Amino acid sequence: MEFKTLAHITTDELLSVFNHSFSDYVIPFHLTKEVLVSKIAAEKLDMNLSAGAFEEGKLVGFILQSEKVENGEKMIYNGGTGVVPESRGKGLVRKMYDFIIPILQERNANTLLLEVIEGNNKAIRAYENLGFTIARRLLCFRGSIQQGKENAEVVIGELKDYPWEVLCAFWDIEPSWQGSVFVLDPMPENYITLGAYDGEKLVGYIIYGPVAKKVYQFAVDKNYRNRGIGTKLFNAIREKNDGQAIAINNVDDSSESTGKFLREKIGLDNWLAQFEMKRAIE
Repeated sequence: MEFKTLAHITTDELLSVFNHSFSDYVIPFHLTKEVLVSKIAAEKLDMNLSAGAFEEGKLVGFILQSEKVENGEKMIYNGGTGVVPESRGKGLVRKMYDFIIPILQERNANTLLLEVIEGNNKAIRAYENLGFTIARRLLCFRGSIQQGKENAEVVIGELKDYPWEVLCAFWDIEPSWQGSVFVLDPMPENYITLGAYDGEKLVGYIIYGPVAKKVYQFAVDKNYRNRGIGTKLFNAIREKNDGQAIAINNVDDSSESTGKFLREKIGLDNWLAQFEMKRAIE
């Protein structure tokens, strides 16, 4: 068994191993090449910081990772870990971390970050044994947007850039990695970003990725809530995506009002919960 970064791996090879690894997952799923390419770009995954396990030259396991600096802290995000069924039981996840952590230490990285599905107790225990602890619980929603009663006074328009100082002031909760400022800035070309305006004043916004069919961020000015502004933003996305089902992943469950809004006003199903886990790099 050999351990290397994924710097020279092809997208097709990674796609094959990714789908094989997740074919019997707690929640099986299958990515197309387009979605995998979009995921790598959207999450700013860096193959030079990602680890691979190779058996006789063939990739059999991987840890996909990205790096960001926030508030003086260099964080490494795990955007996906997988091992093909035939190579399990050999401690490959631990060995891949043993391989990659010295490389991260050389980069003065401080923290490892990942998400794991609630109820996947085997994985949770494995990560706890690697030194990870649960930081918060995140809710995942999906479904078709139900047409709701919207605010007739606000106007919806496209945002050409992100006025983050304004947008962040709307937040009750911090987005997870996939919806973080680091990932979304600069504005991805193929994303739909809409603002809600009361006259000239921006009072709400939504960021939607058509390829993944995901809403990455949405928020309304605290002084303008419960006026149908959030509903109008989601109605606009519903119109633009022809009513296709969407997903909103990793909503911090500490915001009860956000979960209630998505369930009751937008008609989405809270089908899954995840734990965000962290570990210091020492």
